[in-house]
Amino acid sequence: MIRKIYLYDKMPEKLEENGTPIIDWKDLPEITRSLNNSFSFYGNYLLNGNNVKKIKKEKYLKAYTENGTYQYFRIKSVKKNLSGISITALHIGYEANRNFIPEANVANGNGKQIMNALKSNLVLDQPFLYESDVASYHQFTAKQVNPIDAIIGSNNGNQNLASVCDAELDMDNYTLTLKERIGEDNGFRIDFGKNLASIEETVDDSAVVNRLFLVGGVPEDTDYNVEQTPVTFGYLSVSGITEENVQIAKRENSECKTVDELKKWGQTLFDNDRIHEPKVTHEVDMVVLENTLEYQNTYQKIASLRLGDTAYISLKNLDIQVQERMIEYTWYPTLSKYKSIVLGNDLEMYTSSIETQVNSVKKKLETRSDELINAVNNATQWITGNKGGYVLLDPKDAPRRILIMDKPNAADAKKVWQWNVDGLGYSSTGIDGRYGLAMTRDGAIVADRITTGILSSILFQGNVIKSIGDGSYYQSVMSNGKFMIEQYKKTTSVDYSNQNWEQTVHGAEIGGFVGTYGGGKANGSAILNFPGYIFSINQSNNSGGSVPVFQVPEDSTTDKPKYNLFGSGMFKGDIKIKGSLEVDSLKVNGRVDVKELYVNGTKIDTNGGGNTGGGDNGWNGQYPPEVTTDRDKRYWQIWAMAIGAGFSKQAAAALLGNAQGESDANPTADEGGGRPGFGYGVWQWTDSSGASSGRVYMINLMTRAGVTDNPDTITAQFKLLMWHAPNGQWIATSSYPYSWSQFTTLTDINTATQAFVANFERPLDGHPERSTWAQEWYDKFVNLEIPSGGGGYIAPISSPITVTSEMGWRTSPITGAQEFHNAIDLVNGNPTTPILASGDGQVVQAGSNYYDWYGNYTVIKHADGLYTGYAHQSRIDVSVGQNVKKGQQIGLMGATGPVTGPHLHFQFMDEYWPSSNAHFKNPRDYINF
Repeated sequence: MIRKIYLYDKMPEKLEENGTPIIDWKDLPEITRSLNNSFSFYGNYLLNGNNVKKIKKEKYLKAYTENGTYQYFRIKSVKKNLSGISITALHIGYEANRNFIPEANVANGNGKQIMNALKSNLVLDQPFLYESDVASYHQFTAKQVNPIDAIIGSNNGNQNLASVCDAELDMDNYTLTLKERIGEDNGFRIDFGKNLASIEETVDDSAVVNRLFLVGGVPEDTDYNVEQTPVTFGYLSVSGITEENVQIAKRENSECKTVDELKKWGQTLFDNDRIHEPKVTHEVDMVVLENTLEYQNTYQKIASLRLGDTAYISLKNLDIQVQERMIEYTWYPTLSKYKSIVLGNDLEMYTSSIETQVNSVKKKLETRSDELINAVNNATQWITGNKGGYVLLDPKDAPRRILIMDKPNAADAKKVWQWNVDGLGYSSTGIDGRYGLAMTRDGAIVADRITTGILSSILFQGNVIKSIGDGSYYQSVMSNGKFMIEQYKKTTSVDYSNQNWEQTVHGAEIGGFVGTYGGGKANGSAILNFPGYIFSINQSNNSGGSVPVFQVPEDSTTDKPKYNLFGSGMFKGDIKIKGSLEVDSLKVNGRVDVKELYVNGTKIDTNGGGNTGGGDNGWNGQYPPEVTTDRDKRYWQIWAMAIGAGFSKQAAAALLGNAQGESDANPTADEGGGRPGFGYGVWQWTDSSGASSGRVYMINLMTRAGVTDNPDTITAQFKLLMWHAPNGQWIATSSYPYSWSQFTTLTDINTATQAFVANFERPLDGHPERSTWAQEWYDKFVNLEIPSGGGGYIAPISSPITVTSEMGWRTSPITGAQEFHNAIDLVNGNPTTPILASGDGQVVQAGSNYYDWYGNYTVIKHADGLYTGYAHQSRIDVSVGQNVKKGQQIGLMGATGPVTGPHLHFQFMDEYWPSSNAHFKNPRDYINF
């Protein structure tokens, strides 16, 4: 809403009357006000404006101010410049200074009584009201002085009234009010720790005093015939003072006759005068702050302050918090917005004379602001007219884009034009798009709908794929009744500004969608693929890529066609094939999760069926006291996970004997130093085709298996083993005709060890020594108890863990307000990763009925009296009253409740319903993240 400024020949009898609207401003008019200082108006009016001849000195203006009221100003100067006339005006409160006080004395009165005395001793009658809410009593004299000068000016060299009463003068048109303070203290807090170019911070700590040696007067019952010593006290300090940061000074007050009086007075120097805080000033350029995307929340908070309001500011460099007040602002009355504000804690800003004050303000106002900032504000009006609109620069320094929006806050805007070096686009659903209309810097136009015209052909051209060594790139072409994907090769040197592309002679067309013909006529349609290229049906993997479901490999030919099926669980449910099914051979490379599959009446069962793998009961992170060396700990992890997955102890020992032969159970053992065709990890995964290194081959397998743990850990590789063996790697031999599930239950160590060698490893030569090693590990571990989960807490999600928000005070990512974050937020790259109990205990909360901001929330009570909390889960797998073990899955990560994305909000508490922040404990004190 654009608010008008009104012009009057003389002050109206009723202040709510509107005068002549003045709208032809060259620049945005400004109002500047300071505590106990200036209150003035400045504007630059167009030379050809409709009312230029009416604007004269001594006329009056009315403008809208920051406290929601219209205030009157008397024009003091009108000066012509190259493009307009500059207008300087003072608030009508200063008109009271046209009067004179011969003499006014108050021996002992409160603020109201002193203000009445000033009014009753005026020479002239004026329509001003003299008010005050100062309750304390003071002695005051004003002699041969103007009234405003007596209140906040030089008072003929004597202390002015505002200084005597430690008060502030508020002007509301004809009402002059001496207030104990202007503004409020609502506990407003803001963190200026960011490097904001729009906020200039000045800190002067040279006069800081935080420890006092106090000197008072001589006690009342003193014998003055002998020399007397005044009362003293050493030392009075503020809290938190150490020998490293102490600043000591002496202060004297002869009115204090006792130590208690002296200490009470000294404490006021800390509480009221804040002598222990540095002198701080924050000058905030509100226009720069508003017209940036990244600091919208900061702008909205500061814009809620009013003159005199208190703000609590953290000084990062000094690691302290100080109180500041808004002591000055410059305001755009037509836009109802601040141009700039000043926050400070040095409130001794009284002028020696009103004339000096006015000249200072006038000089400051006539120093115009940055032309770019004015242009941004004017552009807002030009683009949107008088209906309101908003232009944002993002970021503030060297903007990469300009946003033109229908709302002041980017988060709320729906209709958005975005302009950057790559082009111009429009979105009707907010700044994140979708941008249905766009024009690129290359001259291309993108639109959801083209309503006119005929398109004879369409060319969809992709970008250069730089990872391909021959410089190939791909494009899609729709023409002549078919849609084709074509490959091109670059035949000149790499010069992206002047590319000379030509179609390759061989293999140019990769595949596409075409019509089919037969008998001299069109008879259908088909997906066409050319030899030497892969045809694949893929499914998104939710990370920007995709994985194949069905694939015709590049070596498939018409004579020898090949087809690959991928995925986990893709055959769940019914598969019905009507008609005859003729299968020469069937190779299952992925997991087949069906009860029965028959081909030509013969049951097909992966090497006897059984355990399909893919999971384990985990390892709880604990070792028996007998397991002390790093080497033994590696083998114990495998042993504990195998036992937890249902292995017999002999089969578990077989895994250990084979792990010793392959890598000495080292999850990062690299046989070929990263070269293709060599093994990697605990069981030396090897790409038999020789195309990739063992580690790459292993990670690709983990992607197919859905293993999201850190690949270079025993945990991840054991999970892969449990998936890989029953899904193609394990092939039963005639010497050891056991399926994978049968192997896990074998009770003869030699048989189990050699079955693993023959059926999983399948080496050229046998390894009888591995049976000996398996027996040795069996003898070492067979009688050791697997710890039940004691010995501390474990991380509630698997590695790699990232802490995205620490515990403590922060700016809320939801509301923008300061809040105490009573937990740490954890992610590991999997938005639905399993959540594990951090320790043994009993579930006391499981659901979404705790607090609105936790979503699905689980709380576990532990034997040591602590509670752990797990918030924002997408699924809860436990119920209230259930006993759980450390490492047991209790749910899945999610984004329920107010969040910005999936994560785990993880807490430690010493109360189930914490009564204060003190009862939340930092999880880092119990778990090393």
